[in-house]
Amino acid sequence: MLNVEVKGISFANKGAELMLHAIIAEFEKRGVAARFVVEPTGPYERRVAFGLWQKSRYIRKRINLLAPVNWLPKRLRHMFGIISEAELDLILDASGFAFGDQWSPLIAHDRLGSSIAKLTGKGVPVVVLPQALGPFQKPASKKAFLPVLQHASTVYARDAQSLDFCRALLPDAENLQKCPDFTNLIKGIPAAEFNAEAHQVCFIPNSKMLEKRTDGQQYVAFMVAAIEMALKEDKKPFILIHEADADRRLTAKIQAQLSQQVPVLDPGHALKIKWIIGQSRVVVSSRFHGLVSALSQGVPVLATGWSHKYHELLADYGCAQQLVEVGDDLDKPLHALQQLLTDESYQTELRKIIKEQGEWQRTAVKQMWDETFALLK
Repeated sequence: MLNVEVKGISFANKGAELMLHAIIAEFEKRGVAARFVVEPTGPYERRVAFGLWQKSRYIRKRINLLAPVNWLPKRLRHMFGIISEAELDLILDASGFAFGDQWSPLIAHDRLGSSIAKLTGKGVPVVVLPQALGPFQKPASKKAFLPVLQHASTVYARDAQSLDFCRALLPDAENLQKCPDFTNLIKGIPAAEFNAEAHQVCFIPNSKMLEKRTDGQQYVAFMVAAIEMALKEDKKPFILIHEADADRRLTAKIQAQLSQQVPVLDPGHALKIKWIIGQSRVVVSSRFHGLVSALSQGVPVLATGWSHKYHELLADYGCAQQLVEVGDDLDKPLHALQQLLTDESYQTELRKIIKEQGEWQRTAVKQMWDETFALLK
């Protein structure tokens, strides 16, 4: 049985949880028996629910507090569900978006940069699964991520701009490839709280629109105005909680400014969230994986975003015009929403384009997995 470490997973992030589901499902589909290993961060109950093993690594102040556990016999470690780094057969990084100037360089250093040369030197394949990367303009960001580009078996940039950022950092990197988000192959599971009559236009807020942008109040104003428009058009709007408490607080702020309350669905399960998105007629999302879940199921979207990954995703699905800005002028994004809600022919054409573009993306992800499994001894 293989020991496969999955890096970058956070259970507070439903996009990350969806990626973990996708990884586990791919191994099961291919009949490859594996123990999935993570570093012991976050709620223990969530790791147990996925059957995850614990890696004997917990870094605090640059020290591995669990290093003494490696002195225990293997049989005893396994009794407690603990895997040492020396036992790993494959490492998959599913960070989503964590390497670049917008993030602390310590993330790249501690997650992969400081250990990747040693791991690959011992013959352990390290694959950076499709994710947004860069830019790498800051010296600290370059220094932290460069070892990953130099030593990883494969680095899959999720979009063309991420690919360019990596090539600027290491022009002759032969292990660098492009592949779209890999959660497009996994299906959702039904959620009992969804009502097709009452829940038709799905709004997915994102607290990072307040954290990462300087026009956060305009974003809130847009969400309020957009939901009011859907109410006026009798399109049965509802809010879907895609992440954790910060999105719940943002939802409460939006609800407080509405002329009437709208339903809020909060299933707390990544696959149920994906299923709800797939049942919706239209999705207005500021969450990246909310958009992926919609587009990969052929659902028309209107998007707002805070990084290059949003434009690149929509461009890959042939609908870059569906990304709107929510700065001082809200007329343009609201006009785009009204067209999406009321123009049936436009909505139909958009669905057709999205579904067509989804075909090559699924093929690309299948090829990515073929290449990854080919690395295994």
